[in-house]
Formats: sequence, C-alpha cells, structure tokens
Amino acid sequence: MKKICALTLCALALLLLAACGGKTAPAYVIDGVPVSEGIYEYFRREALREAQPTDGKTAAPSAEETAEKRCRQLVALDRYLKEHKITVRADLKSDVASRTEGQWALFGTHYRAMGLTKQDLTRINSFDAQKKQLVQFFYGAGGKHEVAESELKDSFVKLYVGFKSFEGALMTRSDTGETVPLSKEEQAAVLTQFQQMADRANSGTDLDTLYAEYCQTQGLIVTTPLSVSLMKDGDPMYDDDFFEQVSALSHGSTGVIRTKTTVYLLQRVTIAANDEDAFAAYRDEVLYHEKLPAIEERVEKLGDEIGRTEAP
Repeated sequence: MKKICALTLCALALLLLAACGGKTAPAYVIDGVPVSEGIYEYFRREALREAQPTDGKTAAPSAEETAEKRCRQLVALDRYLKEHKITVRADLKSDVASRTEGQWALFGTHYRAMGLTKQDLTRINSFDAQKKQLVQFFYGAGGKHEVAESELKDSFVKLYVGFKSFEGALMTRSDTGETVPLSKEEQAAVLTQFQQMADRANSGTDLDTLYAEYCQTQGLIVTTPLSVSLMKDGDPMYDDDFFEQVSALSHGSTGVIRTKTTVYLLQRVTIAANDEDAFAAYRDEVLYHEKLPAIEERVEKLGDEIGRTEAP
C-alpha cells in the first residue's frame, strides 16, 4: 500500500507538470554513451517538481541543466560499477523489476506520452539501485569503510519506535450509510474506557488481556496476541504527529493516542540493540539512511568528471 501511495503521488505531480515544460530536448550522447530522450525528459520533469525557491543571491539551475546533470551521473555510475566489477545484488534487482512493473501498469500511458519506454524506466530505477549497491560496497559488511554493527543498531533505535496497540473507533455509520463522528458523549465514553485500560496497563495488567476484554465487549474473539509494530517519522500510514506522540511515551509505558477518527491504546516497547530479529529486517534501510547522502555526493562528482555531453 505504501508503495502504491508513493507511486500515485509521484505520478500526479508529473501529470500536473506535463503542461509546464517547454520543448523536449534531444537525447544526449555522454562520453560516447547514448541517453534516451525519454530519460532526459523524466529527469527534467522531476527537476521541475523538486524545484525550490532560491535566496535571491544565487540563480537556481534550470530544469534542463539538472536533467543533463542527472543523465551524466547515470552514465558515470553505470561505468564506475562496470570498471570496479561491482554487481547489483539480486534483491535490489528484484526491487527494480517490481517497481518498474508497478509503475508501468499504473502509468504506462502517461510515460509513453512523454517519450519514456519501459526499458528507460528500468534504467532509471536501476540508477537508484546502483547507488544503494555502492552504499553496500563501501559501508556494508566487508566494505572499505564498513559501518560497525553497534553504530547501525544505535541508529536503528533512534530512527524507529516500536509499540503494541489496539484501537477503537470515534466514527460510526449513519442511517444513510455515511461515516460520521460519534456524538461528543459517545466519544467521551470511548476515551474514558481507553484511559481506564491505560491505567490498568501501567499498573501491571498485560496488554493482551486488555485487548481480549475489549474485543469481548465488541462481540469479537481474539485468536492471536498483539504483535510489535515498528514505524519511523513520516510514515504515511500514520498521522503526522503520531511518531512524536509514541516517542513521548517512556519504554514499557502505555498511553492513549487520539486521532480524528480513532483512539489507540498503545504500549511502547523497547527495540533493544540485541533485538536481532527486528534489527535484521531493517538493517539495510538504516544503512541507506545513514550513508546514501555520502554516495549521492560521490555520484555527483563522478558525473562532473565524465566527458563532454553532446546532442546527436
């Protein structure tokens, strides 16, 4: 679901920009390597979408300049990996294939209209995968600048919060089938119920016991215990301030978190450095978060050093 949401937002932004661009530039030949018109146009529109106002003292690069720069980086990185015999990992290749198939299935018509082929899209997605592979090459296990496991685990527990929770609704369906808020009195009753459960949890009652009791009042039967969820700041599955509210709870304590539509009974759990199962699942993501900016800088330099760009 997260990937679909992210793809949708990206495509909508590109569609909105479709009428903003000028004449499409020809394909480039960069140090003897051709880059298609579709790739150039994709990067150009991406640059338009990402454009930020300047402070007025320095002129912002044009979308065309940024697109050419990214094309140069794409060629330079591909060449660097070949020269150093660096092979992209199978899981990263699989991610490229999956992402490309998803994007093309949803937005293939739009991509074709802007001159982008499926092969072009694969090359663009491979560019991102190659940068991640370079992170692994330099900073992963056995790399020249390998990041210590303890450092990654420290970053892991700072980036993520872990919790167990269950929820109650602050909305209901009207007689006409519309989703509407509960009355103020009904909302107050739900919040009071959840606060009482939080007090019991903080006094020693197991959260799974409270969950089973709550489900029973809703006419439901619990078949599995609550699982631990992990999230980081900005997770689109949660409200903007959800991460902050969870982070405000001390480890092991239980609190009530309310959104516009839902109330949560939430117990923060410790994601300890020795929690190998949780860390192993997020290890690469933490490594990319920490070291991808350094690789981005390295790739920029590679692009600046490559031979002159020519139009055919």
